Amino acid sequence: MLGTLKITQENTKKTWKNVPMQDFTQNSDIDWNQTISEIDRQLYKKYGLNETEIEFIEEKVTAMD
Repeated sequence: MLGTLKITQENTKKTWKNVPMQDFTQNSDIDWNQTISEIDRQLYKKYGLNETEIEFIEEKVTAMD
């Protein structure tokens, strides 16, 4: 999401406009105590990603161990 507005080295507040804020508190709509894959599924659902978008992410984004 950052890359949609970041076209130069400059990193102003405006370049972060499309990056969603997440609530990491107990009041969050995401259960952060789940496994990474379960959290991913919660986020996919939250942002309404379709199967093609999910497959793209799963294929292109490398898991961090």
